[in-house]
Amino acid sequence: MGAQSRLIAALLALAGSLCAAGNAAADPAAWRVAGKQGGEITLLGSMHVLRAADYPLPATIDKLFARADVLIMELDLDATDPATQQAIIMRAAMLPRGTVLRDVVDSKVYELTRNRTREMGLDLSLLEQFEPWFLSIAILEQGTHQLGFEGERGVEQYLLRKSHEAHKRIVGLETLEFQIGIFDALPKESQQAMLEQTLNELDEAKTAMAKLAAAWREGQLETLSEGLLADFDAFPELYGPLVKKRNAAWTEQLEQYLNDGRRYLVVVGALHLVGRDNVIDMLKARGHKPVRLQ
Repeated sequence: MGAQSRLIAALLALAGSLCAAGNAAADPAAWRVAGKQGGEITLLGSMHVLRAADYPLPATIDKLFARADVLIMELDLDATDPATQQAIIMRAAMLPRGTVLRDVVDSKVYELTRNRTREMGLDLSLLEQFEPWFLSIAILEQGTHQLGFEGERGVEQYLLRKSHEAHKRIVGLETLEFQIGIFDALPKESQQAMLEQTLNELDEAKTAMAKLAAAWREGQLETLSEGLLADFDAFPELYGPLVKKRNAAWTEQLEQYLNDGRRYLVVVGALHLVGRDNVIDMLKARGHKPVRLQ
């Protein structure tokens, strides 16, 4: 993959991720950490967006879920109702009253946005009151949806439904406000760059997603992770909060869960578990011994 297609894949994998590419007979990567009193945490890298053709999911996912007492995800998807979620997003994503996209990005980027949204069948007049970071994510989501990849078919939603059926507790590592705040805090220049690069990479998204997703399903994500994450070097304002700081905060929380004797299944974006600054290495640095499951 080229640098552009790698960046869009990495952004998807870390902030609302990818599709699985076919039903290869392999297992996604997972690690287990033993705790006190018989407790444990098992970490499984997730694909947040999938297609109907990607089902059934690997049997490993069901086995790990059945073993767990509690499901931990980046967000507790039951914690906030959809209307409240939408209100939270709108408050953060709207430009100041009287300001539109044309006022906050260069003319070249504005024209690119207008042309690409028209090609996608989107009405820019309905979106021009939103900040560039939100437009970037919304356009990316619409693009992947047009390719057949849906959040409702992602690993989190699959396990959420199973948790409801089994009456298992769900724990969120973060709040929606926190996740939105990472993007909302980006400087104006970084938001524009993120929007421009997203628009320029949409045509390559399908290939980039498929390659990363195939590596995920086969448990070989390390082969791509360093190249993917390296492309965040152009966006240091995003890499630190989106990857390194979140991984460090999660590691501290997970360490606490190791002490209560229960078994936890931890499902987070796959690239949080491999590459530099990953959660597995951070757990090792704190004296724990994650074991890769075979």
